[in-house]
Amino acid sequence: MASFILGLVELGVSAAVHLLFGFYVFSTAVAADISQAAAASGCPLLRRPPPAAGLVDVAAAAEEDDERRGVVLDGSPPPIVLVHGIFGFGKGRLGGMSYFAGAEKKDDRVLVPDLGSLTSIHDRARELFYYLKGGQVDYGVEHSQVYGHTRFGRIYETGHYPVWDEQNPVHFVGHSAGAQVVRVLHQMLAEKAFPGHDTSEDWVLSLTSLSGALNGTTRTYYDGMLYVLT
Repeated sequence: MASFILGLVELGVSAAVHLLFGFYVFSTAVAADISQAAAASGCPLLRRPPPAAGLVDVAAAAEEDDERRGVVLDGSPPPIVLVHGIFGFGKGRLGGMSYFAGAEKKDDRVLVPDLGSLTSIHDRARELFYYLKGGQVDYGVEHSQVYGHTRFGRIYETGHYPVWDEQNPVHFVGHSAGAQVVRVLHQMLAEKAFPGHDTSEDWVLSLTSLSGALNGTTRTYYDGMLYVLT
């Protein structure tokens, strides 16, 4: 009996430690995101002070170098674009945490765009195109009017793969709802749905799904079985 109680206490302490550590990691990451967003908005309280004369701002230089290395300028070998699912996040979010277990940190040609976590599949597909090619995100005139939001979004002054075309295609890997995003984008490319760009389905070298919701969810089959049994 004593060993059983001791085991429960040990389990409780271990669970509490892991929960607290997880909360610490998550809260630190969120705080970093808030700080980054506030600094980008021009908040004077969070603006980095200029370096002293003759000194180099190492942190700023590192950020600039990281952004530069994140831009792929040539077309060989083709990059691999990892697309997150709902509630997901891309590179640079949550304090540097990685949605894809650090894959983007092992090779500069592995790209992880930060798309809307709760936006529609259509909007995320449009954002993904301009993330790679560059330019201002255009959600489309008809779509923006039907769904009541602005037509234009974020501006990518330099795309992460500006040479993207049928001669320089890419590999897409979509996780969960990200698989739907890359399939919709592939269809948009085939339909030449991006003004000013002569796209085609040949811009995509491969599409890979990781637990993608391609045929709905197994929950529907489960509910159907319950319905039959009752």
